[in-house]
Amino acid sequence: GGAGGGLDPGLPAPPAPPATGPPARPKPAGPQPRATMARQTPGMVFLGSDHPIVTEALAQRLTAEEPKREPCEIMCSDFDDVSFKIASPAENTEEVLLSIAVRNMPELAENGTTQYLEELFPGMLVDPEPSYSVTLRLNLGEAAASGKQQEMLEKMSQLKRHVMGGPLVKAFRDTVGGTANGKPVVVLHYRSNETMFICPSNEKTTVIFLVDFHDETDRAVASVFLQEFADTRVGGAPPASYSREPPLELSSVTVPTQQNCAGFLSFSLEPRHLGGANLDKAVTLLTGFRAYLMYHVKASKTYLHMRMRKRVSTWLQVLKRAMPEEEKEKKTASGKTFTRK
Repeated sequence: GGAGGGLDPGLPAPPAPPATGPPARPKPAGPQPRATMARQTPGMVFLGSDHPIVTEALAQRLTAEEPKREPCEIMCSDFDDVSFKIASPAENTEEVLLSIAVRNMPELAENGTTQYLEELFPGMLVDPEPSYSVTLRLNLGEAAASGKQQEMLEKMSQLKRHVMGGPLVKAFRDTVGGTANGKPVVVLHYRSNETMFICPSNEKTTVIFLVDFHDETDRAVASVFLQEFADTRVGGAPPASYSREPPLELSSVTVPTQQNCAGFLSFSLEPRHLGGANLDKAVTLLTGFRAYLMYHVKASKTYLHMRMRKRVSTWLQVLKRAMPEEEKEKKTASGKTFTRK
């Protein structure tokens, strides 16, 4: 996959690839659940911030022509050690409970996630289900009466983005509002062996990822990929920098020592990068950055393996065609067989 010079919230959404193959079947009338998984452009893939299973389960109850009203309990997992649970109790099928479990909820709640969720889902936050961090209660009848089923579907299917992006939203709003100076560095242990640091100030907010890969090959490929982020410049995009040592912005905090650390990647977002809808886009891209990086590391390894297999196959074909010459018998003038010794 290709690498860009940092994340560019100002760029428009990438166009859909041209259709190939037989013509698609006509879609039934009525609102359809929006596309999930990934959007692709030449050289890069942007993974969606929603979860396909969550989107499908909610769409069947919110936007389908004949909405489902039946009990269910669906559990699924996502990147970054996140898990979901969608439940509709048998005693009240007009109600859906969407729960999410994240490993560092106390850190997130302390740095703006709770306030952000209350802003997005007023009156929907309830006591979390056992073993989960956040639970939303949705009344399907009220959602249908409001006429905002599609909007609710999109917001709820991106619950992971909202939960993990709360501290980013708070820091970016402080930077845009000029109230970020003096705020401490936010440390988020969002994976078992990786950390995100948010360093707010009035001039810019710097978001730093400590990237760790256990596999030596993954680590080598990731280092090259991260260096490309720093070396490539895209006009208007937030600048990125890469180093093997902790950046100076982290001098006030304790940085965990990682044996398999691939380095530190920093994005510096100024108020001009965060105006209007760009703030939400920046949060979406940054919360999905680790999955984006993992995808391209694995895709690069797959590409290298395909090239190696193709080269080996070519060599085997050459060897098969290189048949050794058969040594013909030589005879003397008297008709006896001549054998070289």
